[in-house]
Amino acid sequence: MIKKILLLFTPVILLIGCSNDELAEEAPSNSPKEISFSTWANEGEPAYEGMLKFIDVVEEKTDYTVSLFPGNQLGSTAEQMEQVMMGSIEMMSSGDPGFKEIEMLSLPYLMDSNEHWKYVLESEIGQEWEEEMKANQGLLTLGIIPRGPRVVSSNIEINTPDDLSGLKIRAPERDYYVETFKALGANPTPVDFGELYSAIDTGIVTAQENPLETIVAGGFMEIQSNISLTNHMYKPAFITVNNEFFETLSAEEQEVFSDAALQAEETTNNLLEEEEEATLQSLEEEGIVITEPDLEKFEEKTQSVRGELGIDTWGEETYHEIVKMGKEELDNE
Repeated sequence: MIKKILLLFTPVILLIGCSNDELAEEAPSNSPKEISFSTWANEGEPAYEGMLKFIDVVEEKTDYTVSLFPGNQLGSTAEQMEQVMMGSIEMMSSGDPGFKEIEMLSLPYLMDSNEHWKYVLESEIGQEWEEEMKANQGLLTLGIIPRGPRVVSSNIEINTPDDLSGLKIRAPERDYYVETFKALGANPTPVDFGELYSAIDTGIVTAQENPLETIVAGGFMEIQSNISLTNHMYKPAFITVNNEFFETLSAEEQEVFSDAALQAEETTNNLLEEEEEATLQSLEEEGIVITEPDLEKFEEKTQSVRGELGIDTWGEETYHEIVKMGKEELDNE
């Protein structure tokens, strides 16, 4: 009797087994498609809002979800760059493009605006750099995130390069920053950005330089009294992606990511334009002294830095091409 029952159930069990196997083969994969996006920026900065716009577009038009890690949560810029190169995170945004020839566009008074950066990057020269970066570092620049020109905050009034003489100013530990402030007579001192507030508060440095929006978001004007609009560098941030990951995307997805980067740039730029004047007015109302120095004197003092580092990086012919492009009148200005 038991044998007969087993014989009756066996076909049913086999049918159930076949049915499950077939369903497993036909069912689409529901595994999440997740992206890690790391950045220096914090809430309140236009760049941060631009990155949120990037995420909105990607999540609306693809199956990917994007986790944003602000405030250098995943390590220093160099550590984040290494993670993107290795593929342990897919994306990052910082002022480091990951390629020296591109980064040196940050030389003092070389680029007249964020638009000039983009103009050079989209030129034949810039496209050659991008191809080298993909081949050598496995990185791709999806777009730029505009930032305001870099200015100086301090506890003294700065109107001429002479006012910087001997000033202990925090400068990132890169040759073009250090040499720029040496040429202006200051004493550049490397301090990690995460320790900068404390370094100013305790007198390790008495001045620092950053875009205005970063200065305000970092709270530095709680402990400083002056801002000088030296505008010594235009230095956007970059949306950098692991190229191997990017090439796994479909053509449609790649187009969405590229469009998202453009919308992030536009969102950031609009916020910068809206907020700069209001921010300066608000700071003045709080008692902060804002000075607008004669930039021609600062530009003259830093000519040797542009010339020496620029020619050393690109060669004399390309350097002079870039100098011309950095000052060219653009239609979108």
